Amino acid sequence: MPQQKPSPSELQEKLERWLEKKIPGADSIRVSNLEQPGMGLSSETYLFDLSYQASGGEIATGMVLRSAPPDAKVFPEYQLSHQFRIMRALENTAVPVAKMRWMEEDASVIGAPFFIMERLYGEVPQDFPSYHSSGIFFDASPEQRAKMWWGPLEAMAQLHKLDWKALGLSFLGVPGGGTDAIDRQLRYWENYFEWVKEKPDDPHPTLEASIAWMKANRYEPERVSLCWGDARMGNALYGPEHREVLAIMDWEMAFLGDPTADLAWYMLLDWQHSAGAGLERCAGTPSYEETVERYQELTGWKVRREVLLFNEVFSAVRYGMILIAVYLKFKELGISLLDEDMVHNNVCTQRLAELLDLPSPGPKMHESARIEDSKVTLQFHFTGEDSSDWYIVSDKGEASRHDGVIDNPSCVVTVSTGDWRAMRSGELDRMEAWTSGRLAIEGDLNVMIQLEDTISRLAD
Repeated sequence: MPQQKPSPSELQEKLERWLEKKIPGADSIRVSNLEQPGMGLSSETYLFDLSYQASGGEIATGMVLRSAPPDAKVFPEYQLSHQFRIMRALENTAVPVAKMRWMEEDASVIGAPFFIMERLYGEVPQDFPSYHSSGIFFDASPEQRAKMWWGPLEAMAQLHKLDWKALGLSFLGVPGGGTDAIDRQLRYWENYFEWVKEKPDDPHPTLEASIAWMKANRYEPERVSLCWGDARMGNALYGPEHREVLAIMDWEMAFLGDPTADLAWYMLLDWQHSAGAGLERCAGTPSYEETVERYQELTGWKVRREVLLFNEVFSAVRYGMILIAVYLKFKELGISLLDEDMVHNNVCTQRLAELLDLPSPGPKMHESARIEDSKVTLQFHFTGEDSSDWYIVSDKGEASRHDGVIDNPSCVVTVSTGDWRAMRSGELDRMEAWTSGRLAIEGDLNVMIQLEDTISRLAD
């Protein structure tokens, strides 16, 4: 049974006591400015400053703590130590990663296993709303966007060319000859599929047909590499000025297998954030054809079309299964979804139907509006002693506030006045409020996120 999550002050005290044993000879160890940027679905992340006195004077540095999720996991097994060992092995290679400091597998220290790494200061393209609709990628010039797109791809190519045996990464499971590297992944994800289903006999016709196609079309990889597993722009940390990649992150899905899997995943996740969300890719973003060509140039390897198709299908299958886990986790937390059939009819099953000419899993998914191109409305219902109703109308980016209730809003936010004030002051984390049910959001959540600056301006 998972231990109760410590409060920020408790976590700070626990870390200070633990760090006293990890930094011999240090005095006045202090953890400060502890914050959780959001509630992770597959892990939890905390940022903090560490300072202490050493023989050379005061040492002060930013740190990042990542811990295993205490409950409602997205993956059946969570090998946090694998992530630590991978990143530590990569520290002296051409692959940019953060410097790892300590790993703690004893869950009793803070309630879950965790590791600590040094903090790098940069920016990450957001997944929601899509980086093709707002944020640092959307705001960049076409030239900057191209550089940002190529950065993770170049790091990925460097990763794939590494000698993973010499780096001591055999603990990830060394595939045998023939089709074994593919068979291992198929077995893992078939087991994941059975684990993630809400009911054992719950039908998933699109995913089931896609798995059958992969079994019939499995192949012998030309090479086995260390694969990132979750290769995407949202897992890259960029320098705030020159948009160079400071680090690639999130290694929980890493495996030894065909590196084409990473290339296909990189493109699928971008498709999901563009055409899959009803958005055009930003000007300057290299095409997928150019991406394959560039990868071939970087590695010197030919990407076979049939192998790329297999891995495009495999990427959509894997991501589709993860979406099931995420949707069911939201359901467990009481978070309403735009469409209750998202478990069966989602961006991945729609993509699989296109790739394999399968029957459509249902009507096309709801397409989120981009506020610069459309008229959207955001309704607020405040409950409690100072209850009130007001709404925002944004017409192609021009926003205004009005009292009362509007018909058919794009998004509806319901929250107590006290919780709203706590979120505005930073005392209450918005994600924590949302997942605990204190903040209810119905409709297009993308609208609320895109109007964040507008809300801050008009809320007072």
